[in-house]
Amino acid sequence: MDPSKKKRLLFVHSTGPTHVHGRDKTSRAKIRRHVMEDIGKSRRKPRRNPQFMIKMPFWSQDPLSVLEQQWGMDAFSAYGITLLGSEGKRFLGNADALTPEGFSFPFAFTSSAFLRHFKAIFSDQSILKAIHRQSSARIKVVALERALETITCIEAAMASPSFDPAIGDRVFYAILSIICYNLLEMDLDQARVHLEGLSLLIAARGGMKSLTGNNELRLMIFWVDVMTCLLFDTRPRYPLPQDLIPAMSQTDPSNGLPLSLLRIMAAVADTRDSQLTHIPACVTGLNAIATMIESELTTRGDSLWKDEIFLGLRINPLAHLLFDHPIRSTRFSSPLDQTLASIRLGVIVWIICVKRMYRSWPGSRMAYVPELLDSLSTQSSTASNTSDDILSVNLWLSVLCGVASCHGSRERKAVVSLIVYNMQQLNNKEWSESMMDVRKMPWISSFEAPLAEVRRDVQCLRVLQ
Repeated sequence: MDPSKKKRLLFVHSTGPTHVHGRDKTSRAKIRRHVMEDIGKSRRKPRRNPQFMIKMPFWSQDPLSVLEQQWGMDAFSAYGITLLGSEGKRFLGNADALTPEGFSFPFAFTSSAFLRHFKAIFSDQSILKAIHRQSSARIKVVALERALETITCIEAAMASPSFDPAIGDRVFYAILSIICYNLLEMDLDQARVHLEGLSLLIAARGGMKSLTGNNELRLMIFWVDVMTCLLFDTRPRYPLPQDLIPAMSQTDPSNGLPLSLLRIMAAVADTRDSQLTHIPACVTGLNAIATMIESELTTRGDSLWKDEIFLGLRINPLAHLLFDHPIRSTRFSSPLDQTLASIRLGVIVWIICVKRMYRSWPGSRMAYVPELLDSLSTQSSTASNTSDDILSVNLWLSVLCGVASCHGSRERKAVVSLIVYNMQQLNNKEWSESMMDVRKMPWISSFEAPLAEVRRDVQCLRVLQ
C-alpha cells in the first residue's frame, strides 16, 4: 500500500486519566490538531484538474481503473479509452506500420485535457499491452458508457430553451468526439447519424463561415469530412479550408513523371467524359506529395509517420479534390477514359496506404482495391492493341493493388496475374526493369517492404507458367 494512503494514528500517554478533559495541556493540543487535520482534509474541494502520476510498475494495478478515475467528463473519453485498447491490441499482435487497426485523430490530443496529460502512455508499448491484456473485456463497456454520457450532454444542450447552446463550439466538439469514437469502432451507421446531425447544426449556425474564428474546429471538421468521403465514397460536405492549407513546393509538380503518364494526362483534352478532367491535377498533386514525403523521410526518418497533422494537411486536400468530382460510371467507351478512371482509383488506394502508415485510416487495407482490379481486368480483357503508355500505367496501378492487398487473399492472386500480364505485354520485361518504370510514377520508399512480398508471389507464378 502507498504509505501516503495509510491511516494516520496518534499515540498518547495512557497512565493518566483517559478522558480528554483530564489530560494535560500538551496532549489535548496534539489530539485537537490530529482531529482538525482530518476534518480539514475532508472539507477540501477536489482539484478541478487533478494531476495524476502513474506509479510503476503500472501493470501491477488495474490499468483501466487507474486511468478511468482521472477521466471525468472529458468529451473525448470514449474515443481515448477505445484508442488505448486498439493500440494495445496492435502491439500485442506485433503489427507492422500497415496494420488495419486504429484511427489516430490528432486533434483529440489538443482538445482533451486527459489525452494531453497522458499522451506519453500512447507511446509506451508495455503499458498499452497491459491495458489490453488485463482490461480488454471492460474497455468496450467503459467506452460505451462514456459515449452515452457525452450524448446525454449533447441532448441536454439541444433541449435548452435557447438555441444558442445547441450551436455552440462545445457541442460541435462533443459530436466530433462521438464520430471519432464511432469511426474507431467502425460503427459506420452511427457515424452517419452523427454526421447528419453535425451538418444540420452547422447549417443552423450559418455554415462553415460562422466558424472562421476557430481554426482548430474547422480543421477537425475538415479531417472528419475527408475521412468519411474515403469510407463512404461520397462528396465532401464542406468546402476546402484554403486559408488553412499550406502551399506545396513551387516547382512544377509534373517534373520527374515518366513520359507514359505525361502523355496520358495531356490526352485528357480529347476525352469525351467531363467527369475525368480533374485527373491530371490529382496526379500532379500526388507526385508532389510523394516527392515531399521522400524528402521528409530522408531528414526525419520514420518519425515522420508520427506527425499526423503535417501529413494530413498535405494529403487530405488531394482526397477532397478527388471526391469533389464523383464518377457516376464504371464503364467507359474509350481505353483512355477507362485508364483515367483507373488512375483515380489508384490515387485513392495510394492515399489509403499512406494514411495507414500514420495511423489515420480505420477501414480495410484493401478498400477500393476490388474496384480498381475490376477496372484493370475489364481493360485487359476487352481492349486490343493497348498502347505501351496505358500498359505502363496499368502496371503501376496493379503494383499499388499488390502493396495494399493481403497475402493469400483472392485480390492478391488477381493482382499477381495482372502484374505478370502487363509485364509480358511490355516486351516481357523482367521484374527489376519493370519496377524501375514503376518507381518513376508517384512512389515512396515505404512501399518497398510490402512490394517484396508481391515480388515473391509474382516469381512463383512466372515459374509455374
